[in-house]
Amino acid sequence: MKKNQLLSVTLIAMGMSVSAHAQEGDLAGYYIGIDGTNTFTSGTYNGLANPNAGNLTLLFNHGNHYHAIGSYAYSGPAGSPTINDTNANNRLPEISSLDAPIALNWGSGSLYSGKLTSQNNPSEYANLTFARVDTLAGHDTGSEEQILFNSSNNRWSTLLGNTAIGLQLISATTGLFIGDHQTANLFANGDTISLDSFLDDGFAPIFWTAANVPAGTYSAEFRLVGLNDANINSGRFYFDFAPVAVPVPAAAWLFGSGLLGLLGLKRKATPLSA
Repeated sequence: MKKNQLLSVTLIAMGMSVSAHAQEGDLAGYYIGIDGTNTFTSGTYNGLANPNAGNLTLLFNHGNHYHAIGSYAYSGPAGSPTINDTNANNRLPEISSLDAPIALNWGSGSLYSGKLTSQNNPSEYANLTFARVDTLAGHDTGSEEQILFNSSNNRWSTLLGNTAIGLQLISATTGLFIGDHQTANLFANGDTISLDSFLDDGFAPIFWTAANVPAGTYSAEFRLVGLNDANINSGRFYFDFAPVAVPVPAAAWLFGSGLLGLLGLKRKATPLSA
């Protein structure tokens, strides 16, 4: 393990915030878009209408393109297909990535100290920031924003404008909660929240559990909803998390301090001529 990786692991164990997504710049980890493909032009359902056309869709930012998560999709024979309100790629981390569920480590700040949270995790899937695709429009040709916005032959470049968007929590494993930096439980008063005010500044949910929850996978099932038009609701998608067994914060601090001290001693012992 490289020294900087070791330091990152130590800081996470200590419950200290890591700059988890510096490699992603200012781009969000997830975008909300509208599917602009009306008819399939290849594959099993070539020539058929796209069942996800015109619907809100969660888009995972994969650098120079998106991965659509939980879109409406067909199954069965092309001559008599069934429309499903989700697809095979509907979990985060994506099943195809073979990544473990997003780890919940010691939280930080007044709301999350002593809890296990999604705050401190370097996984690309743990960049839990959400924005409209509109924020990518109008950037210079060749910029990260422009490349992502126009990817997939502009399939996702329809501007949302003033579309009223909500997030519906369909189900969640007992003991898993969703908050943000202002409140610990965004869904305390209902199963759907409006994202309109959140998305103006970027939506950054924090998933969390109590420190003593049993080990296992904790999942939350969502859909994006059109608050004024249910016909544009997205398909269903899931986020999967796993509380991580780590030392209690005080013990972790002692461990981390000792480790950093050892690294410092090692540096001091290195001859100047090395």
